[in-house]
Amino acid sequence: MFDCYIRLQQLPDKVKLSNKIKIGKTPRLDCIAFAGYYKGIEPLISKKGQLKFYLMETRGIINSNDQRRANYFLMGDKSINFSSLFIQNFETNNFLYGFGEPNRNKVLKNGQTNPMHSYSNDGYLFIIKPDFTEIEILIISNGRYLIQGYLKELANGKYNEALEMMRKQAKPIYNY
Repeated sequence: MFDCYIRLQQLPDKVKLSNKIKIGKTPRLDCIAFAGYYKGIEPLISKKGQLKFYLMETRGIINSNDQRRANYFLMGDKSINFSSLFIQNFETNNFLYGFGEPNRNKVLKNGQTNPMHSYSNDGYLFIIKPDFTEIEILIISNGRYLIQGYLKELANGKYNEALEMMRKQAKPIYNY
């Protein structure tokens, strides 16, 4: 069902300091567990081997009306927009649920080729702690057009067994 599972977490300040990670205003979420395979993630892995995202608010950055604009997006290494986070109104088990997909543009605003363009038909599901200190990402290849249906099924528990298997298989890709 899922090609890839990624668990992101805001690292404690002590861990950030010991790894020379800047403590700033913009929340940084680092990959602490990874399972499966997704070639589309490779352009986002840093030279150090870290997979990290910055949680950014879209207001003032994404030019779209409020009904069509997500509240947040995840920006990866090299300022690549990984995905917007469209959070749905249902909250269960103390989590928020959302969906997203890769940027479909062939060229980024800075003129560079978009490394995510080849994966623009893929879909992402997000399980989010309400304080945004932890986000789990489930990637479904070619799932873009059915992603909202998958999200409802995820929130209703249909994929609990598959999700638990991915969580158990997940390993760090970088040791902090």
